[in-house]
Amino acid sequence: MKLHAALILTAQIVAAQDSVPSVGPLTDDAFYNLIACAALPGQDCTVPLVRWPGADDLTVSLFQTEPGFPDDRKVAVQKALYRAMDQINASHAALRLRFAPAGQMANITVHLLDINMGGVIDHTGLDPLDGTRIEAALVQLWWNRNLDLTRAAIVFPQNIEWSGLQSIVLEELTQSLGLRIDIDNPWYETRSVFSETSNSVTTLGAQDIMALQRHYPLTK
Repeated sequence: MKLHAALILTAQIVAAQDSVPSVGPLTDDAFYNLIACAALPGQDCTVPLVRWPGADDLTVSLFQTEPGFPDDRKVAVQKALYRAMDQINASHAALRLRFAPAGQMANITVHLLDINMGGVIDHTGLDPLDGTRIEAALVQLWWNRNLDLTRAAIVFPQNIEWSGLQSIVLEELTQSLGLRIDIDNPWYETRSVFSETSNSVTTLGAQDIMALQRHYPLTK
């Protein structure tokens, strides 16, 4: 999907929806560099590498729920968020996510919108999200000149597919941490939450966890 970017004052914003093609299993170095900064194996980064400062206390809130978003899907998204947060918190990376009250500003805000997959986002007040077409879901990241993430927003359409919901929520939440590039590679369809062509993975894969640990290493 298309990558959107803009520069507003000192903050850069980019949608985490691009993918990079590859073939077969990747080394840990190649896997990490691909999802962190869109680097092809053996090549340099093509997008900035960004991280959350103070990642040991990141808040997540169900910030916006439009009236037309189905109650059963809202409950399912909430449950999937809790499950995804538990997995990330158990990854042995220097990360800790916790829920903030619904409607409260947080580091990572979740928006449940009354639009269908393929529709155009509106009424979020988030530039440049409004006016962007959404498929299964979309992540927007903001960062400053120091490449520190300052905010993330995750948008879900009201008809998000039931069969892939847990996988989609886990992927979007993980990408909101700065690992924002998908992998277009059939080998990873059953092995990584970052697969561009599959929503079947509901548990962080071994290389997914490795990437989180590299991006947020524990200090000794």
